[in-house]
Amino acid sequence: MSASSARRSWRAAGAVCVCVGVVVLVFAPAASAVPPSLISVTAPDRHPAATFTAPKAGDATIYLATKPDRASDGKFLSENVAELDFLTDDEIQSGRWTYERQIDPGTYYVMLSASASFDQCYIFGSGTYDPACADGFSNIVQLVVPKPTTRYRASVNSLRFINIAHLSLTGAPLGEKQPYKVCYPNKSGRRMCVSGSLDGYDWDSSAQDDLRISTRALRPITTFSWYVGASLVARKTARLH
Repeated sequence: MSASSARRSWRAAGAVCVCVGVVVLVFAPAASAVPPSLISVTAPDRHPAATFTAPKAGDATIYLATKPDRASDGKFLSENVAELDFLTDDEIQSGRWTYERQIDPGTYYVMLSASASFDQCYIFGSGTYDPACADGFSNIVQLVVPKPTTRYRASVNSLRFINIAHLSLTGAPLGEKQPYKVCYPNKSGRRMCVSGSLDGYDWDSSAQDDLRISTRALRPITTFSWYVGASLVARKTARLH
């Protein structure tokens, strides 16, 4: 073998060794991490709260979605995410979280994501993370937030000189449209009813509606009853004439 051929062979062998070494470094196996875990999820007074485990997590985010559907990377589909909150260091360490905001009634799906703390979990000798550190997505827990009790208040304002009465109903809190009816007897005792709707828009606010009726065919003193569905929610007696 000539000297030039020997040098080419040595360079080729060296190149192969370098390439193999690079492959080994890139594809070195990483230790598996433990996913965070949701233990309980509640919503006292419509404030979501959770207890969880996320050992040695550096960052954590909690998601509330209206559907449990997930993307290929494990996240909830973005169009279904109703709320999210970034956990503080104290919350991560204590394993307890309470949301500062009230959320609307409904059914939600809750999931926690966590990433391992580099300072606590990275193993320099192997280039991997401590498998006891939390990383990834938790289990999904369903949360049902019930509607708060709506309380109703009614009033009758009689304009005697023009034989008109305004029948008002207020519901609080009310965050949805709520049909109702008001029933009362006429002079002959026949039951009459008129219908209305409370247009609630916010579960932290009230909604009010007003119905106008003629009092010509009514008794001087009449009792009015307000119904939501089949339930009597208010009753008022008023002098009309």
